[in-house]
Amino acid sequence: MQNEINSADSLLAPSVALHPARTAGALMTIGLPRRYGAPLAAAQEWIGFEVANIKFLVPHAQVNEISEMPPVFRLPNTGRWLFGLVNLHGNLVPVFDLASLIGGACNTKSKTMLLVLGRGDAIAAIVVNGIPNRKRFGASNRTSLPAFPESIRDYISNAYAEEEQVWLELDHVRFFEMMAHRISG
Repeated sequence: MQNEINSADSLLAPSVALHPARTAGALMTIGLPRRYGAPLAAAQEWIGFEVANIKFLVPHAQVNEISEMPPVFRLPNTGRWLFGLVNLHGNLVPVFDLASLIGGACNTKSKTMLLVLGRGDAIAAIVVNGIPNRKRFGASNRTSLPAFPESIRDYISNAYAEEEQVWLELDHVRFFEMMAHRISG
């Protein structure tokens, strides 16, 4: 039959399938025969978490680890927004308290977790309220940016709507770079 997909046409080469930088949207376009038309636009996978009653998103591919809060070692003469350092698998990782930067506090009613982002030398963590969860948002979920604290304006790039809730896309790379600049400055 002409409409059947040949299994050899639909398989990804191992170097493509295992490449960590590929997104769900990019993978959907690879390996599909052209005769079947363009694939549907895929929603991106995110990890959603809450800090000081604000809902944030980071790309799922950038999450290194989610764990219960290990012992945190404070650093003298630093702002409250630098929670301290943790030892994760033999590596010292800086932990940032986004709630302090916002002017709020961690919600003590929910479990405090550690969201570790990045890889290698570019690894850092954020204290979050509750257990982060997986979200899927596409272009159709985009909404206008709501009012949020000025202190995080430089780190928010988009907003996504889910029912009555708005999730803010956190540019965690820029956030960590700016925090490193604050520490060294």
